[in-house]
Amino acid sequence: MMKKFSLPAITTTVFFLALAIGLSGRAVGKVSTIPSPAQKDLMEVKVYRLIVDPNTMQPVVLLADPSGGRAMPIWIGPNEAGAIQAEMEGTSPLRPMTHDLLERVIQKMSGTVKRVIITHQKENIYYAVVVLEKDRILHEIDARPSDSIVMALKFKAPILIAKSLFKERALPTGEQGEREDVYGLSLQELTPMLAESFGFKKGRGVLVSEVKEGSHASEEGFQQGDIIVEIGGEKVEDVPALKSALTSIKTPSKIKIFRNGGFVTLTFKPAK
Repeated sequence: MMKKFSLPAITTTVFFLALAIGLSGRAVGKVSTIPSPAQKDLMEVKVYRLIVDPNTMQPVVLLADPSGGRAMPIWIGPNEAGAIQAEMEGTSPLRPMTHDLLERVIQKMSGTVKRVIITHQKENIYYAVVVLEKDRILHEIDARPSDSIVMALKFKAPILIAKSLFKERALPTGEQGEREDVYGLSLQELTPMLAESFGFKKGRGVLVSEVKEGSHASEEGFQQGDIIVEIGGEKVEDVPALKSALTSIKTPSKIKIFRNGGFVTLTFKPAK
């Protein structure tokens, strides 16, 4: 009985075949020594964070400028998000997944990923190219940004983006000079971009950007991505106010938190 392949499976298979043939020099492909757009119109970005859009439950990758002050969100698929997360954490699956196989094909053909470029967007769909190098010749291959990012991380290649696109789509992250630590919590102001990313639609709050392992905050149940909105019934307006409230707690207090699209309450006990 003939096995029916889904469209993604067929596309992946064709891509592998085209890649292998193209790198061996037996197929016609786009060969370039200068990527498009021109180098002067590009800027380098980094993978800033992976989050989940609570409204659609779709993963979002945030690409930030070198300072981390501005980031551009791109909605991606769960498989690609998992691959990006694995690269960021330095973990490997028991058996090679699609991107691992692609990495091995490129290496076997004595090629490498030189860089990836997110070129433009059309009708809310982003476009990218993976720039492969073999025998000092650059091959530009059309690809989705999510796949391109995975390959860039695997080969430690730069991720470039059109300056005009980043300027148009990026929003402030609140990272610059706005993080403070207390009880093992890394806190930052909740900017409009961050609030939207976490599905927090109204009110003020402070974002927990990191919880140190083994810290008092970790033991009390705080999680990365929590948005703290109230302490002891009092609304939290900003980082200084939250820090002051946390360090002033003398007895167990109720803390209202927005987490995973809903509100939860923790009973916070001050450190001894």
